[in-house]
Order: sequence, then structure tokens, then C-alpha cells
Amino acid sequence: MRALFLLPVLLGGYVLLWLLGFLGCALHQRRRPVPAGSDYLVVLGAALDGCEPAPTLAARLDAALERFAAEEAAGYAPLLLVTGGKGPHEECTEAAAMARYLIARGVPAERIRREERAVNTVENLRNSAALMAAERPGYRCTVVTSGFHTVRSALAARRAGSPARVLGADALLAHGPYQLLREAVGTALALPRANGAALLLLTGTGVVLGLA
Repeated sequence: MRALFLLPVLLGGYVLLWLLGFLGCALHQRRRPVPAGSDYLVVLGAALDGCEPAPTLAARLDAALERFAAEEAAGYAPLLLVTGGKGPHEECTEAAAMARYLIARGVPAERIRREERAVNTVENLRNSAALMAAERPGYRCTVVTSGFHTVRSALAARRAGSPARVLGADALLAHGPYQLLREAVGTALALPRANGAALLLLTGTGVVLGLA
């Protein structure tokens, strides 16, 4: 009986610690400086409204436009790489919609690169890394995404071998607490070995303490 009581307590404590740790990482990622000098600004895709960027994606694109102008003001000439395929209920690829949005706001078409096959964050970063490495070996890049999405994006970029800094387009809670909680779960699922080992250890600990 004691083990049955301890296990939920230990598991609940672990979940709480994970959420606090994720929040700390997200705050650190947001405050981390992103220096100018990128060869590419990589804008990660998100949902469309028909064939137009929905609010989350529009915020990412607006932040990319602001960063694009800042890079040019600092004397650099980055390319904008938009990445995202066609979702099951979307009328066009996310990359195509993003490119049209940027061109309509004054970005020359020749300064835009499209990656139109990715269907998730891992593919966004992996496919983009391959494209950039092929076009400009030794490239530097800044990944632009939502504030709540920066931790998992940084993890995916590192796994893709991309020397990326990640820029949050907005505040962590700009799209509500649900999105932040969803990202905490998504990041945990992206680290199955570490979390699986921790849960096994906690389970074993709970059983030993319950039987002691």
C-alpha cells in the first residue's frame, strides 16, 4: 500500500520538475543574445488559414522581417529560408504561403529559399540544414519561431548539425498556456531515453521505499 502511495507522489514530483525545468530553459533561450551576421534566417512553418498564414505563423514572419531589416542595417545580406509542407487540411504548402507573405511585404523573391517537404519540427530543421549546407558550406543561421517553440527548435537544430541560434518571435505565453504546456510535453517526447530512464528509476525507488 505504501508503494502505491509513493509512486504517484514521485511521478507527480518528476512531472512538476520537468515543467519547471522546461520553463527555465525557455526563459534562458528567449534571453540568449542572437548576434547579427546570419547567412540564412530560417522561418519554421505553422498552420495556415486557407492559403494565408494564421496568426501564429504571421507572428513568426513579422519577426523574420524585422530581423531581416536589422541584418541589412548591420551590413549583412541574409537569405530567408521558409520551411513547411502541405498539411492535410491546407490548400498549399506552408512555405509557398510564407514566401508570398514575405514578397508582398517587399522581400525580393531571389532572396527567398523554400523547403516544401517538412511536416514537423525535426524535418523543418533537418531539411533546412541540408539545403543550407549544399548552397553555402560553413553557413551561419538564425531560426525564427514562436516563443513557446524555441526549446524544441534548438534541440532539433542541434540534432540536425545546424549551427543555429533560435529567435523567439513573441512571448512564451503569447498564444496561451496550452501551447506552452503542449511544447513541454512535445520536448519530453523528443527525449524518450532520458525521460524513460528517469521514470524507471523513480518507479524502482518508489517500490523499494514502499517495501522498506
